[in-house]
Amino acid sequence: MTILLTSFAPWLCHHRSNSSDDLLASIQDNYPQKLLFLRQLPVNTHRASERVIKAIQDKKPDFVICCGMAENRYRLSLESQARSSTKKLFTPIPLKDFVKELAYSYISDNAGQFVCEELYFQILKHHPRALFVHVPLLTDKNFAIIQRDFQKIISK
Repeated sequence: MTILLTSFAPWLCHHRSNSSDDLLASIQDNYPQKLLFLRQLPVNTHRASERVIKAIQDKKPDFVICCGMAENRYRLSLESQARSSTKKLFTPIPLKDFVKELAYSYISDNAGQFVCEELYFQILKHHPRALFVHVPLLTDKNFAIIQRDFQKIISK
């Protein structure tokens, strides 16, 4: 089984990096056969969606996990849905079962109404076996536990 993992580039001037990309960078060498990486997506809905959809068409992954930074959150947020205008798409992944085994993650019903949510919506239209994970700012105190939870997510 292959998983396509995506992350975003920094988008605000006070960000030296993007926590979603930092998390992917920390695991990139640990799963060489199983994971496909598409890192540093532009924080632009149209361009990011194009790149991910093209990667899905070219690589044909079994599963897609898109990651984005959530500066005001403190744990990993597993997004249950994506909205665009009046439409909603839901991930088919049984998130309630998923989070039972995670120490520092929760289910969110709000993907942020920004580039992350629109990207998630577009990806769910093209590849329903998808999940969006919001990553909080990473610190010395939370990095190890967030990394462990994320490794459990990609190992499922």
